[in-house]
Amino acid sequence: MKLLSLAICALLSSTSLAVSYPITGNTVNCRSGPGTSYGVKKSYKKGQKVSISCQTSGTSVNGNSIWDKTSDGCYVADYYVKTGSNGYVTKKCGGGSSKPPSGGKVPGPMKNDYPYSGKCGGVDPWNYYKC
Repeated sequence: MKLLSLAICALLSSTSLAVSYPITGNTVNCRSGPGTSYGVKKSYKKGQKVSISCQTSGTSVNGNSIWDKTSDGCYVADYYVKTGSNGYVTKKCGGGSSKPPSGGKVPGPMKNDYPYSGKCGGVDPWNYYKC
């Protein structure tokens, strides 16, 4: 009997149990990236359950900037998913494979053109440089 209990415990600990969370909005868009500027891949209805593979930050929706990547491979604003928390409930998504709608291009060459660079004593109105 002890051997059977041990075998069941070992089986349960090696099996990953997928956790699903219900959608709270009437119709919630699942997008190609973590933000409202990304295209809609599909939609979920209120009460439909989704599995979250990871979470990341993106466009803020009603004060919540967490986006959940579903097992369908698209992103839903965490605001519309009842996870029971206002924070992260699973691992953060890996970095950078999804490019923003701009194609990931950074505008122009970057240069330090701050006019008060190295100047102290009331000349630097934003206190950007500390002397």
